[in-house]
Amino acid sequence: MLFRVFTILAVLALAVSTWILSSPGHRPKLTASGPKGELPGYYLKNAVLTEFDAAGMPTIRLEADRMDQIDHGTEVALASVRVRYQAPGGQNWTLVGDVGHVRPGGTIIDVAGNVRLQGDATARTGSAVMLTDALTYDVPESMVTTKSDVRIEFGKDTLNGRGLVANLKERTIRLESKVNGRFQR
Repeated sequence: MLFRVFTILAVLALAVSTWILSSPGHRPKLTASGPKGELPGYYLKNAVLTEFDAAGMPTIRLEADRMDQIDHGTEVALASVRVRYQAPGGQNWTLVGDVGHVRPGGTIIDVAGNVRLQGDATARTGSAVMLTDALTYDVPESMVTTKSDVRIEFGKDTLNGRGLVANLKERTIRLESKVNGRFQR
């Protein structure tokens, strides 16, 4: 009889302790060992992101060998960046650089290191190539800007300057200061 009482008390104690320990107040909390910035976010290798217009045609294609989320936020670091832009009038632009950064909101892309911006050649005008060390690309406005030194190559002709504003939709380029050109005919 004593054995049965002991067994019943043990089962009751097990049931009560299981009920108490499984209550929400006693569940272990999931905490990180470090600050939020030290935790890994997402990363993508050989990533391609494409934005489409209302008609379903691609307008922007962002490619990178690696994309890393910064501090679980909306900023993204890019390695070996390639941005392809299809203007509404059919002009294609390609922007390449060693590294990039997508700012919060995803509308501004900063590209640095061996930056090259090139428009597709047309039968009438040829292709312009812009070389610099850093560019900022405002995606919704299709504007590219820099305050750095810039070299523009257009066939055999070259223009050098400091600072650039380029409107990719309208196919306009403006050098800001210290403009120096060489035209060979």
